[in-house]
Amino acid sequence: MECFNTNSELAISEVFRCFICMEKLRDAHLCPHCSKLCCYVCIRRWLIEQRSQCPHCRASLHLHELVNCRWVEEVTQQLDCLQSLTGLCKQNESERDKCSTHLEKLSVYCWTCKCCICHQCALWGGTHSGHTFKPLNEVYDQHVAQIKDEIVQLRRRLMELVSIVQEVEKNVDSVRSAKEERVREIRNAVDLMVSRLDSQLKSKLLTLMGQKDSLTQETEQLEHLLHETEHQLQTCRKSELIAKSGDLSKKINSIRKKPITSFVTAPVPADFHSEIVPQYDTSTYVMYPFSELQRKTEPVYSNPLHCNGLCWRLKVYPEGNGVVRGNYLSVFLELTAGYPENSKYEYRVEMIHQTSRDPTKNIVREFTSDFEVGECWGYNRFFRLDLLATEGYLNLLNDTLMLKFQVRAPTFYQKCRDQQWYINQLHAAQLQYAQIRDNTEITLVSKAIENAATIQGAFKNIISHSNENNTECMPSTSRQDTIEKRSTNNVTEPVEDKEAVRTTSENENPLQCTCKVKKISRTNSTYSSNSESSIQTQVSGQKSPGNSSTRSNEEVQQIIAVGVSLSSPNLLNSVSLMLSSSSSESDMSEPEQLIQEYMATQSRIEYITGDEENENDIEGMSGGDCGNVSCDSYECQNPESGNVVAEKDAETIPTSELGHQNASMEHGYMN
Repeated sequence: MECFNTNSELAISEVFRCFICMEKLRDAHLCPHCSKLCCYVCIRRWLIEQRSQCPHCRASLHLHELVNCRWVEEVTQQLDCLQSLTGLCKQNESERDKCSTHLEKLSVYCWTCKCCICHQCALWGGTHSGHTFKPLNEVYDQHVAQIKDEIVQLRRRLMELVSIVQEVEKNVDSVRSAKEERVREIRNAVDLMVSRLDSQLKSKLLTLMGQKDSLTQETEQLEHLLHETEHQLQTCRKSELIAKSGDLSKKINSIRKKPITSFVTAPVPADFHSEIVPQYDTSTYVMYPFSELQRKTEPVYSNPLHCNGLCWRLKVYPEGNGVVRGNYLSVFLELTAGYPENSKYEYRVEMIHQTSRDPTKNIVREFTSDFEVGECWGYNRFFRLDLLATEGYLNLLNDTLMLKFQVRAPTFYQKCRDQQWYINQLHAAQLQYAQIRDNTEITLVSKAIENAATIQGAFKNIISHSNENNTECMPSTSRQDTIEKRSTNNVTEPVEDKEAVRTTSENENPLQCTCKVKKISRTNSTYSSNSESSIQTQVSGQKSPGNSSTRSNEEVQQIIAVGVSLSSPNLLNSVSLMLSSSSSESDMSEPEQLIQEYMATQSRIEYITGDEENENDIEGMSGGDCGNVSCDSYECQNPESGNVVAEKDAETIPTSELGHQNASMEHGYMN
């Protein structure tokens, strides 16, 4: 680097050196032929004493042809300053690279202290004894290499940023081109729409011109006949007129035979279908009786107008609103349900002139506003109240006032957006209803499984009681005492015994029984702990050809339906059983006698045939939350089930409005 700086300084110095005396330029002049610089004194002496030619290029040269270079002196002065500064920098650099203590050149790098030192500091200074040293040039080269690597990374990062900028510029160009493409598409679409409107106009005009031509032809024929008839009346003699009167009458009658209705055609509609702006959705609100509504201070509302998933209604103050109360009719349009974001809609409110029914006399207000759900936009001073009757807008006979309101989205895009939002809402409501239905079914099944497990254990407990009574030969009074003693003791949790009950199939689920419990009967008992008790038993016996003298638990083939609920820790409050057995009538005598004895002391037994059961419902046995022990509705049995969601309108109906079901109603979940 130092060599390069030295060479550059020498080259610049050679440029600003006189090529004759080879010294610093003094009063520099320039040869116009070779542009070499020289001192004026030197070139003047050369031209006078030697030859009249340039000593460098040998071209003919005179003193008056020399070019005075006044700027050279300034350049040489600046060069002298730079050289002096360079010398000072070199001197300072040499001074900075010397040790401040020993004034020796810094040649060693102390790796421990992270500083540059001289060789004397490293060898005899004592401060750096035991430290790690490295040559200064080696450390310098390492740092230079590291910085160069970082510079390479910076340049690579710069290139990446430049490429990203180029990508952004390409993206900008693509966005602009896409916008221009959309503009071209819109212009082409508009041109096509205009051409279609022109074709519709041509077809309408063609129809109208055909009607006009037929009428014009008929008119010309009538005018010609009138002219001919009048000419005959004026020019013909009496005898000729009498002779021609018959022909004239025939011509007149032939024309008159054509009914005038044959020339009356349906008018061609003057409206043209727009492919950009959708049509208005319209609804009419008849205020009746207006006088009574006017005496009320509250606003009145029209029937809702449902369009594209939005719900609109007219909000009218018959007596006026706010500061205009009693002077003006106030009419507003309200968005009750719709797209959740703020959107612009065009609306029109029209008051019908009822006296003449002339559309030109109707009062029309039209505007565009930004609507949010629940907002009202309209006119506080729609029309003066004292002019409603006199101007013919209020029908005094019927006491009615008719208002027609129209609303639409400004573009088909917004209309499709509203429709898509409404479709999504319906789909979400349908999924929610299906989820609620599935959750309800899962809850019913899980509850039925729990009840079945509990009832199965209770049933096994009763079977074990009957077996104990069979083994004990005692009179009925003794058995009754035994039952009374058992009822006073705590009822232990029944344990499932797989050998106690045998079903017809190993894979058969007790929930798949064909007969189910329908009715619950509860009676108050004054026995023992005064707890409530109800037993319901249903037995279906299948007779076998032979009579069996012994009865065991293995002969029970199938448990058809079971339902139980414990309302007291000491008593079995309600039990519902249905059995299907292959034993004979004699085999069922002992359980029936036991149940009859238990019924005589505690409650009553009610037998219900399987034909009266509802095959779609599984009913709980305990009382509902409403306080009525006979209430078995699903809402009372399951207070956490929530509201019932209707399917058609996706509105929730609170369970409090449904009411409690009576004791004979089927399961509370409505299919």
